[in-house]
Amino acid sequence: MTAQGDSSTVELALTGMHCESCSTLIEEVLSEHAGVARASVDLEAERALVTYDVSVVTVDQLLATVADAGYGATVSEPS
Repeated sequence: MTAQGDSSTVELALTGMHCESCSTLIEEVLSEHAGVARASVDLEAERALVTYDVSVVTVDQLLATVADAGYGATVSEPS
């Protein structure tokens, strides 16, 4: 996770995706969440990179958004 001002970026490890439609759906629900500036999902890597305003949304809320869409998500630990 990186932060700059009120903006932060988090990488999420995703589970349950089977196709491009799955990754597109997750990207859309994250992008539409209040406070999210950008969300990008990589189907092959099973990862999402989300840039968001920390004063508007929390990582837990982002994880819940993915779960509400029917997929699993955890914060990706740096290697």
